[in-house]
Amino acid sequence: MNAAIAEGPGEDVRRYCAIEAMPPSALALLDRPGRGLFSSRPWFDSFVAAGLADGASAEFLVLSGANGAARALLPYQRGAGGGAEPDVASLTSFYSCDFRPILAAPDDRDAAFAIGQAAARRFAGDALIRFDSLDSTAPALEPFLRGLAGPGRALLRYRHFGRWWEPVPTGGFAEYLAGRDGALRETIRRKTARLAREGAIFEIVPQGETERGIADYETVYAASWKEAEPFPDFQPVLMRNLAKAGWLRLAICRVDGRPVAAQLWVAAAGTGTVLKLAHDQAFDRLSPGTALTAFAIRRLIEDDRIENLDFGRGDDAYKRAWATRRTPHIGVLSASIPRRPLIIARHWAGSAARIVRRRVDERS
Repeated sequence: MNAAIAEGPGEDVRRYCAIEAMPPSALALLDRPGRGLFSSRPWFDSFVAAGLADGASAEFLVLSGANGAARALLPYQRGAGGGAEPDVASLTSFYSCDFRPILAAPDDRDAAFAIGQAAARRFAGDALIRFDSLDSTAPALEPFLRGLAGPGRALLRYRHFGRWWEPVPTGGFAEYLAGRDGALRETIRRKTARLAREGAIFEIVPQGETERGIADYETVYAASWKEAEPFPDFQPVLMRNLAKAGWLRLAICRVDGRPVAAQLWVAAAGTGTVLKLAHDQAFDRLSPGTALTAFAIRRLIEDDRIENLDFGRGDDAYKRAWATRRTPHIGVLSASIPRRPLIIARHWAGSAARIVRRRVDERS
């Protein structure tokens, strides 16, 4: 059911329960050229289709201006409830590398504040709200959070993850590789040469062969060290949607025709992002993952002319070898003071302890 939420001078805010139910101007915010992966139609279509937990449902707030055109869009989910889980959360999961209100004009702070305020009104009766995967450097973040704050609620921030990335130098792949540590360059050289002697083949799966690529990816993943996916359909659904958009860059390494390493890369909005990587443990001695990463990066730089490399969420140690820049991402909890006092007290106590430890460290 779609419904109006509130109206202010010259604005209209409505809630929609399906992506396809939104008006054309709101859909255009997801389809606009230059929109990053995590604010795009392929991403949210995949998430709604195969990334929601049991009992959760996706909803979308749309803020429209006086002319009727959408100025801001806020995707979120309502969960099954119970326990300490939030009543409302951003439309994110551990797959998400970024989340933000989606604005017609990226720096429209007034729209960011207004959609945050609309959310605060919409969620006023909910005890606990969580928005995470928020880029702490985004210009629209602070206005959005000011709008989200409301009477009788505490807005609590926490560190979520770091996102490692690297701008591509003007000299292309050669200059990028020259900027890496000598040990990594030597590893790439030795492992690529050894794989060549073993008859290894590297490829970016061609357009039109997505299903074959998905099968290879799943074969590698099943033979890797990684645990089974909690949402097993999400990656295949996402890969199909990315392929339709022309964004899928699925990198595969084969030895004797057998897929031994696979990496899910995305080329969108001038950025090459790696979402998943795995290799067959039986081929650990060959280190196919390192060689495949170098191959994929070269293809993204030389074929797609990307401007930035993005190694996704998390501070995994290996990322420091490939990238030097880190953007902190945060999460926020909006808690009802009367209904969630323990969460607020624990958060404030933890924050106070961290401040004390930091000051002690600074003096020592």
